[in-house]
Amino acid sequence: MPPAQYELPFRVAGKLRLNLRTVELRLAPLARRLGFVPGQYLLLSDPDGQVEPRSYSIANRPRPDGTLTLLVTQVPQGQCSSWVLGTLAVGAEVLVDGPFGDFFPGPEDFEATVYLAGGVGMAPILALLAEALASSGGADLHLLGSFRSEDDFLGREQVRRWQRRHPRFHFTRTLTRSSEQLPLGRLPPLLPELLGSLEKVSNFVAGPEGFVDSCAATLLSLGADPSRLHTEAFFPNPSPWGAAPL
Repeated sequence: MPPAQYELPFRVAGKLRLNLRTVELRLAPLARRLGFVPGQYLLLSDPDGQVEPRSYSIANRPRPDGTLTLLVTQVPQGQCSSWVLGTLAVGAEVLVDGPFGDFFPGPEDFEATVYLAGGVGMAPILALLAEALASSGGADLHLLGSFRSEDDFLGREQVRRWQRRHPRFHFTRTLTRSSEQLPLGRLPPLLPELLGSLEKVSNFVAGPEGFVDSCAATLLSLGADPSRLHTEAFFPNPSPWGAAPL
């Protein structure tokens, strides 16, 4: 696993608004690249030290040019997310520390995999899936995403491309605050009918704390192997260090 590096300078290469609350931020290295394993996160801050560092999952697999993609959602009274969504401009310099975290496959994760993502929990899941689909493995990959509405479906275009290109990739999404197309409702109660046998299946769950806890408990009740259940919980107001990413 790559060692953590500190205060690496990056330039904002792109800033795309995905919905009213979330932007996709693309960061290009100005010096050293950040080595990381898909599923890990970094700390983002400003060079002047005016913005408290916050943790964000890296939403892509490593790229030759070292570019990083982050999905940043507005947190109420969140200084860093307000800075990113507000005044941070393309071309500006930021500082990156990392990588951190252990939300990535272990040596036992070699067969079919189920990925459960709630909201911005899609960020590390997108990185994990991109890496898995780029491998030569033939195991089925199942993504189940839960969002407030269709507008909150992060990574929509990427997921649709994977559906067209990879027969072993399967996707189901649910909406929790919408009257749009089915299925509707929170994901955990739907898992028994959406999932088959979990024998020899690895499971990755990322999203808000309550979502992760509920999904993990349901997966275990369906026979998931605890040693192959990986979780990453996101908190509304995490401390900068020692907390799960946003």
